[in-house]
Amino acid sequence: MTDTTPPTPPPDSQDRRSVPERASGGQPAAVKRSSAASTPPPARGPKATSHSMADMLIDSILADRYKLLRRIGEGAMGWVFVAEHVEIGKKVAVKVLRPSLCRLPEAVSRFRREARSATQIGSKHIVDVTDFGTTDTGSVFFVMEYLQGEDLSTTLKNEKFMPWKRVLHVLHQLCEALQAAHDSGIIHRDVKPANFYRVEQAGDPDFIKILDFGIARLANPQDSIVTQTGVVMGTPDFMAPEQAMGRHVDHRADIYSLGASAYALLTGRPPFEGANEYDVIYKQLNDDPTPPSEVAPVAAAIPRWIDGVILKALRKDPQDRYETMQEFADAIGLAEQEASVEIPAQNLPGARGSAVPGAKPGGVSPAIWVGLVAALAAAGTVGYMLLTG
Repeated sequence: MTDTTPPTPPPDSQDRRSVPERASGGQPAAVKRSSAASTPPPARGPKATSHSMADMLIDSILADRYKLLRRIGEGAMGWVFVAEHVEIGKKVAVKVLRPSLCRLPEAVSRFRREARSATQIGSKHIVDVTDFGTTDTGSVFFVMEYLQGEDLSTTLKNEKFMPWKRVLHVLHQLCEALQAAHDSGIIHRDVKPANFYRVEQAGDPDFIKILDFGIARLANPQDSIVTQTGVVMGTPDFMAPEQAMGRHVDHRADIYSLGASAYALLTGRPPFEGANEYDVIYKQLNDDPTPPSEVAPVAAAIPRWIDGVILKALRKDPQDRYETMQEFADAIGLAEQEASVEIPAQNLPGARGSAVPGAKPGGVSPAIWVGLVAALAAAGTVGYMLLTG
């Protein structure tokens, strides 16, 4: 891998991602590793100072336009607030970089990268960033669309698993959005359910927005401003093997992570589990995942053809995976189409429970018998004429 990270945050804030507020108005979905959203722990020690710094921003107006109303999320790099445009009253989400990181050019560059990446891609399935600026105290911020819904890690926690047809609907959207990112030369590198935000849009309750391009990088390996070889970044449960080893990655790392995310949505757990992060990474590097249909609850009833699609995305060697997100999406569509046109055995002529009109159980329909008799009679007549020539 090749990326530069800001100074290590307190242990209980690492790998947490800030997300927009839930529709219910509850606590923000603060996620550690791949676990479902949870309420941040009570403030104490150094953390209390961190919280008070964020609280000091409440009611302040950024760039003479955005009044911060309340804090709704927190991550290693900063805080997310729900804000209101003072002139038009529109609600937005504002992400503010921690003041301690604003003195580090690498951290500021990475923060700017997150804002620029989302804007550059321009997909309807990627959270829209509309503005960027600097506070009076020197902190930088960017403004995003305000979403009401929940991330898929929260959905998974509440529902245990998602029905496979629903997962396929989600996957098609994610493939489309990540393909657009890759076409723009941007690799997300932290693809996981906690970064997929589910909102209702155009009558679709599972319209997906991808969040947090905070550790995204350009595919060009010469981009060294915010990169450093050997730094491992991401979430172990969904991390591609080459990413876990700290190697340079390309877009196929996102393909692996999307396959791992789909696995979790289908079964209720990631492909590999362990006692700690190192155990999970070891399995990512060395073990083959069990087919999802064998892991999921019986009620999930996952078809076997889905196993093949997901397991290909989870191949250890990037060259053995799908070449692009579009190929991943096409494989899903083709397999689904082929499965839908297979004729069930019980519908074949002569099979028990035949669906052929007029057929008796275990027998052949009268229409077919008539056809067979007529064919035999015609064959007999032709044979007799040839013999009597």
